[in-house]
Amino acid sequence: MIWFKGFAEFLWLSFTLLAPMLLLGLFLSGLIHVLISREAVLRWFRDESVKSVSTSALIGVPMPLCSCSVVPIVAEMRRKGASRAACMSFLITAPETGADSILVTNAFFGWLPAFFRPFASYVTALVAGIVCIGLIREEPTRSDEAALAQNHDHCHDDCHDHESHEKLVPEEDDCYVPLPALRDLAINRFREIGRTVSSWRYVSWLTPGFYIERPGTRAREDVPTKYPHLPSFTTIARHILRYGFVEIADDIVFALLVGVALGGVIYLAIPADLLDHEYARWLSYPIMLIFGVPLYICASASTPIAAALIAKGFSPGAALIFLMTGPATNSGTVAIILSQFGTRYASIYVGSVVGVTVAIGILVDTLILWSGYELVVNLATSESTVIAFTQIASAVALFGLIAWRFREGALTRGCKDLWQSVRPILRR
Repeated sequence: MIWFKGFAEFLWLSFTLLAPMLLLGLFLSGLIHVLISREAVLRWFRDESVKSVSTSALIGVPMPLCSCSVVPIVAEMRRKGASRAACMSFLITAPETGADSILVTNAFFGWLPAFFRPFASYVTALVAGIVCIGLIREEPTRSDEAALAQNHDHCHDDCHDHESHEKLVPEEDDCYVPLPALRDLAINRFREIGRTVSSWRYVSWLTPGFYIERPGTRAREDVPTKYPHLPSFTTIARHILRYGFVEIADDIVFALLVGVALGGVIYLAIPADLLDHEYARWLSYPIMLIFGVPLYICASASTPIAAALIAKGFSPGAALIFLMTGPATNSGTVAIILSQFGTRYASIYVGSVVGVTVAIGILVDTLILWSGYELVVNLATSESTVIAFTQIASAVALFGLIAWRFREGALTRGCKDLWQSVRPILRR
């Protein structure tokens, strides 16, 4: 009974800490989805150069993509002319980090680890891309069309179901909306709301200040005609919310529950003095690799597990290894990369993630020991009444979101994804 109470307390504290940041991250995910042009991104990825690799890695950092959903995007990048090195760097940073996971990391560990996590991912992707340029520049590959077709076949069998994505503009593949267009459409919509409110009885005396027309200015009545291919601001806003709180949420809610639950088990089951010996710290690195490399877990869901590991004495470097390898590598994704890009490409991908991540993890622990810095895990609600209320309200909203998405099939898909990740390991 005491164990169950402690487990329930860990779950509640975890959700109150991560809920505000996660909800904000889901919204930012939808915003990024419409504000970044796919065609512009692909133009930056064409060269087999350090510039292309660094750019693709940097763009992948805020992208809220899991390791399965990133593969179809990389296949499209490759089909449209992106280099293999740029594809590899994007394959690493996109699943390892994201707007949501960075904010969740900040909630558990503070701003410094939240900054260092995407930085470590970027360095890993940069090294992998440079190695790819040097080793497989001249390696022949299959046709892009065949690779893309085979990728779709694999994803139907082993990956998340992303066929439900609703296009913002039906006749266009990209959901890109230029920032000036979004701004003008928003202003135009707010003006319409202001005129409607001012025409109501008893409030006609109130003129909302956000649409007062000063001398020499005029209302932007031509906004819809300036962007004839775009839908209304209301439709775009709904698309942003749907992408973040439906499509991205469907990818992470089950894994998030599993991650928080595993964090609670680790926090309660591992003795506090388990890693008091020096040899235990060195053993923690391969242990994190054994768990992180084959299993699928998204970037946000891996954060509560890392928090529990550090709280129980694991070094920050060992936890970082799990944070990097868990989202980037799993048996299903590696199998797809192997079949599409070849053995050498997949070997460089996995080897770079493992090698660079372990090196960074050891370096982090060395610097922490040398500097005396102590990484504090936040497992308590805020003492501020306003912040505590926000955390509790966000946790309730997140529970509602999870229940809603489970009812719509996210639970079934999550169980299937988990089984696809575990099944190859059980066969050995």
